[in-house]
Amino acid sequence: MFLRKILCLFVVLISPCAADEGWIATVLHGFEKPGSNSVAALTRHTDGRFYGVASSGGANGEGTLFRIGGGKVETLHHFSAIQGSAPASALVSAGDGFLYGAASSGGTDGFGTLFRYGPGNGSFSKLVDFSGGAQGSVPDGLVLHTDGNLYGVTRAGGLSGHGTVFKCSLSGALTTLHSFNGSQGSDPCGPLVFSNGNFYGVCRSGGASGNGEAFRISPAGLFSPLFSFSGSGGTRPGATPRSGLMRHSSGRLVGTTEYGGSSGFGTAFTLTTAAVPAYATLHHFTDPVGSQPVGTLSEGNDGNLYGCAAAGGTNGLGSLYRLSLTGVHTVLHHFAGGNGATPQSGLAIDPSGVFHGITSAGGPGDFGVAFQLTAAGVFTLAANLSPADGFMPSGAPVTDETGRWFFPVARGGLGGNGVIGYWDAAKRELITHSLDATTGDTPDGGLALFDGVFYGVCARGGASARGTAFTFDPAVGAALLASHSTTVGSLPDGPLLPSPGGLFGLAREGGASARGSFYRLSTSGIQTRIVSFTSATGVTPGRSPLGPVALAPNQSFYGIYAGDGVTDHGGIFKVNAVGAYSQIAAFLPNGPRDPRGGLVAASDGFIYGTCSSGGGFSGGAVIRINPGTDTWDVVASFVPVAASSPVGSLIAAANGFLYGLTATGHAFRYKQSSGLEILAHLGSGGVAADESNLTHAGGLALLPNGSLLVTIPGGGSGGGGFLANLAPPISLASWKLSLLGDANAPDQGDPDHDTLPNLVEYALATNPRAADPALPFEYVNDRLEIVINRDPARTDITIILEAASDLSGSWTPLATSVMGRAFTGVGFISGDNNTLGIKTVLLRDTLAASGEPRRFLRLRVDR
Repeated sequence: MFLRKILCLFVVLISPCAADEGWIATVLHGFEKPGSNSVAALTRHTDGRFYGVASSGGANGEGTLFRIGGGKVETLHHFSAIQGSAPASALVSAGDGFLYGAASSGGTDGFGTLFRYGPGNGSFSKLVDFSGGAQGSVPDGLVLHTDGNLYGVTRAGGLSGHGTVFKCSLSGALTTLHSFNGSQGSDPCGPLVFSNGNFYGVCRSGGASGNGEAFRISPAGLFSPLFSFSGSGGTRPGATPRSGLMRHSSGRLVGTTEYGGSSGFGTAFTLTTAAVPAYATLHHFTDPVGSQPVGTLSEGNDGNLYGCAAAGGTNGLGSLYRLSLTGVHTVLHHFAGGNGATPQSGLAIDPSGVFHGITSAGGPGDFGVAFQLTAAGVFTLAANLSPADGFMPSGAPVTDETGRWFFPVARGGLGGNGVIGYWDAAKRELITHSLDATTGDTPDGGLALFDGVFYGVCARGGASARGTAFTFDPAVGAALLASHSTTVGSLPDGPLLPSPGGLFGLAREGGASARGSFYRLSTSGIQTRIVSFTSATGVTPGRSPLGPVALAPNQSFYGIYAGDGVTDHGGIFKVNAVGAYSQIAAFLPNGPRDPRGGLVAASDGFIYGTCSSGGGFSGGAVIRINPGTDTWDVVASFVPVAASSPVGSLIAAANGFLYGLTATGHAFRYKQSSGLEILAHLGSGGVAADESNLTHAGGLALLPNGSLLVTIPGGGSGGGGFLANLAPPISLASWKLSLLGDANAPDQGDPDHDTLPNLVEYALATNPRAADPALPFEYVNDRLEIVINRDPARTDITIILEAASDLSGSWTPLATSVMGRAFTGVGFISGDNNTLGIKTVLLRDTLAASGEPRRFLRLRVDR
């Protein structure tokens, strides 16, 4: 009889281990950067839901794969360049439960890929890397044949550079069946359609007249050109077919051309599959009812054809139509912008006969919409591609002293204009309020709390589309306070500065000379321009001022501008209590320069800001202004190889520190007594995001417990930025003092008598004063394993899982975590990585317990 023994030993070895002084970031909420430019039709999967791809946007800017359901779009995968990018054709649902698709670019050689995605488990794998040349490049739509293979086309490459037809197994074995040579057609577009033993397709160009070609090819690669499109007239009118053909239940093939025909706006046609195909024109499209038909046509349950026109219609934004096989054309819906615009793909039908589609633009934020359409023409919005929580947080958190922290999010939201969100620390949840066209578009810079009311600005929107000022009440949302104009100043740059005289702000454009302005805003919404910047000439040199301004003890305002019309490296200005302007500094090409944020007044009486370039090491600098003498100097310089290019505004905390962020993704603090300290690296994709011409790279706020609340406008798992808590690293001594009242309590002490020594309790983030269950060593599938917590903040210890087949024998390390980093080793490791936050990690033995007389695991903690 086999005897299994699971032995849990805790061996505490006291050994030196260098500490990592970096602060620890924990993501509290991640924002999803949506995919954009959806030009492929939706696909109904075997699970009954609809899936699609976006050719751009997403976390890496390379496109996304998404699912539609419950009135929202759920991003499932963010493409990256190496996996393939810019997917532009519909997915294929296979009987094996996977979705298959093509990315038109990217991959190892940059020529596109074929991929597989598993909706059940979220798995993604690359099947084929196109290499250009004979293999082809820029793969287009796929079709699954009854032989179990995928067939498709590449729009370029091949032996003559005009594209190919290929076959690919579901495991990724690719065979090129045909290379186009131009005279037979060029730039084939998918998907192919199978009928009477052959595949049929079209080319966008080439052929006898250069208007495109129809072709036939057998699964074995026997190719036949069928005919060339003849443009505006001729026997086969039409030009530049955009999508593949479809097989109608009548046995005929049907398709469209994007251009050509009698009006030049495209045609619809039918084609037989006889040896010499019979061609018939069904319809010539005209602009008033919809032009440029796109996407493969779909057959309804009534036998009619249904499709999309990318342009034209009542609003010039495209339409949806029905077309009978006798050529009767009926417009079912005109897109108007708010309900979508510019569809670039065909429709998918569900078993009930309802069509499902997506637009490439329109809807909130112009990200596009998903919609449904009945055969009778009833149009319903199914989902907006604009994420409800928004993305790109664009200002520092501000508290109302009730445990809630408020900040703007520049893009997205239910209206596509951005949102105001607040983090409820007690509930640990984010609540968002979407802005609308009335309150403004693209909130930029943090909120200002003044007499119990939050105030903010939007860079765009309002009555003149020049920006707005708004108030915010968490109970009801935002309300318009004032619309900006070119006279007062446009493109306002927050945050506003509250003072006894009202709220003061800067506008990057507008004013008397269109170079920006400094203005006052009353709590009732009255705007008064104080200064108009005049660039290099005039009495108020400078342009494009950056918020916020700072109020000095001498009651003068100090600010930063980004350019001056001479060296265009920025400068410092002052406006005194009676509105007189003076230039404090004009930054030079070889000194501190190129500010990317405003100024802040500190408790020491000085004014502080940053320059993103220059300084002692050419990596940017912290600058200090003395209001008493109107002089300035550099107090700290950034080193490019470590952390550089400070962006956004500093915050002056009550503890005397100044905190800020850099474009390289670092958080830092400065104090005269301790100098410049780099606290943590928050990710390379985060701080420098600038999609909406934002000047504010998120921001920071000091919490009562000494940690920081940080907003980052880009990066994170969803690519749309994140809200994080940034805390000083935990030390064993501080942990003992906090929980045991004695920083020198023994490592091997066990005050709660649960057999877990203090050092192990610290390593596993358990409570040394409350008995915990025994460590969860388990015997699963003939392996010994354990599930434990790993806290990246505990950087002063090393955790090692070891295995042995005899207690007196040699112990083999299976997994090791050093200084809070992810486990590595020969053992099975699951659930761990080097991202932010506490991890629940599964560690498993390498050997089957049944193959050993006895098998033991032990957990070791070193420091």
